[in-house]
Amino acid sequence: MLNNDLKLMKLIDILKNRNLTKYFILGLSLLIAILILKKFFLLAVLIGISLVISYFIGMFQMSKSIGIELVTFTTFLAGFAFGPTTGAAIGLILITIHLIIGHFAFGPYIFWTIPLYIMLGILAGTLTGFEFVTLGIYSMLAINIISMILTAITYYQNLVNYIPFSITNIIFNLMLFLQFGPAIYSLVK
Repeated sequence: MLNNDLKLMKLIDILKNRNLTKYFILGLSLLIAILILKKFFLLAVLIGISLVISYFIGMFQMSKSIGIELVTFTTFLAGFAFGPTTGAAIGLILITIHLIIGHFAFGPYIFWTIPLYIMLGILAGTLTGFEFVTLGIYSMLAINIISMILTAITYYQNLVNYIPFSITNIIFNLMLFLQFGPAIYSLVK
């Protein structure tokens, strides 16, 4: 009995140690936060990767004609998995940061590019009854086609630069949606 009492007193002494208690509370809080926010963790990772890609595009001017970006996929995923408000907010923030960090000229195309990504997030969150990959591919194609038409109408001299971007963007996003879309969506839904 005395041995059990000593063990209990040692345990109480350990718990009274403020540093250990702080680490325990911090660890428990982090565990609870991870369990609650695990769905948002993957979205946060995609946002981070998107920002890194935008940064590298800004560093290498030639890469602006290559349509590699995660803004479309991440915006669509945010809207589809978390609703139209989250999708619209992520779309607005990511495309704006992408345009700024990527050092894209602020020509007339920003007047349709930013609203298109806001609409992408909203539509992804409101169009129910569609499969993630199918709707994602159609949405990505629609953004590229609308952007190409509006570029041809309002900024014709830049169409020569936009066509290679659009083609590579379609191919890149098509691969993202087909290869990784189902797995990533299943982790966040």
